[in-house]
Amino acid sequence: MFERDTAISTMSAQVARIIGTRITSGEFRPGDTLPIENDLCQAYGVSRSTIREAVKNLAAKGLVEVSPKIGTRVLPFADWNLLDQDVLSWRLNAQFDERIIDDLYEMRNCFEPRACFLAARDGSVEDLERIQMRLADLVSMLKQPALAAGAETEFHLAIMTATHNGLFVTIGRAVKTALKVSFTLTQRSANGQALDLEPYKAVVSAIVERRGEEASRQMSHLLEVSRLRILEALNGTSQIIERSAGE
Repeated sequence: MFERDTAISTMSAQVARIIGTRITSGEFRPGDTLPIENDLCQAYGVSRSTIREAVKNLAAKGLVEVSPKIGTRVLPFADWNLLDQDVLSWRLNAQFDERIIDDLYEMRNCFEPRACFLAARDGSVEDLERIQMRLADLVSMLKQPALAAGAETEFHLAIMTATHNGLFVTIGRAVKTALKVSFTLTQRSANGQALDLEPYKAVVSAIVERRGEEASRQMSHLLEVSRLRILEALNGTSQIIERSAGE
């Protein structure tokens, strides 16, 4: 039996979360076969139909493959839909380490600085006002970490929306979970320093003033500051930031 999570809508979704977390954490490795249906029913205290729906959900996310002869087999990492909100959330919560941080920030650096350039060039007056409002929301919520995490995420999404590039917006929404996890961790830095808002203000200032290249450069700086804060929180040391500042 498992403890039911009332925040998750269906029983099959809860079972999918549990099995998905076991896969993304490495407990079930690529090539492994999941326990047979009867065993899963007994382990989680649910019906066959619930297990089948959960497995169908996992298969749609690229985590498993169902074969009549082999059973339910965990697929290679390359087949996982890593931008799926659930898969990303399970992976981040099960195995948040420096490798995942590096992967996340390499991806963000590929499109967020460019998004700032496009927002400065193509954003409407309403878009720019929305970005400024999202920064104001972040400032007002800093003492409430849970709300601040959402506000910081909406700040980045507002910039992506201002690009008027559908692919940027889609990618932004796909990594929304990762953005929230990132910001939550930056609030747990070992030395307890408050979040430095200057990099955010510099990004907004450059976008509003239509200085695209500067906006791009400032976002690259913001992302690096954020990455270092997460590493500091993860490793429980302030030496990482100190070393970077001295280089």
